Amino acid sequence: MSHPILLKTAALAGVVFLGFGAAAAEAGNGARILSVQHTVQAGALEVFIRVEGRFDFRFFELQGPKRLVIDLSPVEGVEVPEETEIGTYGVLRVRTGRPQTGTARVVIDLEDPAPIHLINRKPDGILAVFLPGKTAVSLPSPAETEPRPAERRATLLGLSLVNKSLSDDRFQVVFGRRTGTVPGVELSQDILRLGSWGLAAAAEYHRLSLEGQSTLTAVATSVTVSPLELALRVFYGQGAFRPYVSGGIVLCAYDELSPLRNTTGRATGFGLQGGLYWGPAFSRGLKARLYVKWTKATAVENGLEVSLGGTEVGAGLALALNIL
Repeated sequence: MSHPILLKTAALAGVVFLGFGAAAAEAGNGARILSVQHTVQAGALEVFIRVEGRFDFRFFELQGPKRLVIDLSPVEGVEVPEETEIGTYGVLRVRTGRPQTGTARVVIDLEDPAPIHLINRKPDGILAVFLPGKTAVSLPSPAETEPRPAERRATLLGLSLVNKSLSDDRFQVVFGRRTGTVPGVELSQDILRLGSWGLAAAAEYHRLSLEGQSTLTAVATSVTVSPLELALRVFYGQGAFRPYVSGGIVLCAYDELSPLRNTTGRATGFGLQGGLYWGPAFSRGLKARLYVKWTKATAVENGLEVSLGGTEVGAGLALALNIL
């Protein structure tokens, strides 16, 4: 073998095949309020708040002056005027705002005494119905009795450029450098959502190849390291940003190709990662990604332990799809 300290790196331990689909679908990180419309029919005033995306809501009444408040979350955009005048059936106007990041508020200003009202969830928004009456009565909301739209979980398919640094100094003896920039692929699937927090399963793969000459024999030698990481990610989806942290196992295959001797093997370790996805408003299906990762995996050759892990920094793009 060209050098007893040489580790011999790479070979595929598992491949995740990712394909970028034809069309980008919305990731579901936040809903958007698209319009506020009102009509009078069948002796009642209907105010419809049209919402795109998955959302939760609550409503309550405030006094002095009389008003009905509807809070929606998570919401990443409000595309309606801040105020819409109505002036009928005891409803003065509808106002919209953002009391805090990720939450939208719709305020319906009422006359005193307030009209009878009914709040009803629809698949594409919220319907508020106001009936003429001199007594302020809030009818029970059937929102919880109607079937809610199935929660859609984001699938992310990504390509990245990965700058990899191997931690074992003995690689530099043969290859003169310990870093390289290579393409990487990822697949991430949301498996649980609790409000803005979520849990996802992820798989990532890349292949790093180094070439050099042994310092003892001057024989050309190449080493390939191919880590496959299987991890769980905890993320926080708020507006256009989705920061995350993750941890999992790393399956690392390695090959050393040399005229003197070829060596192939595998090592198992673990990895820790922190990163951020960002999706611009004009293209919510396309996400930019930045991350930093540290891995530890140790292989044994000829009684010597050689570290195949190290640090890596990556940047790339991911396509967000609603598959499940």
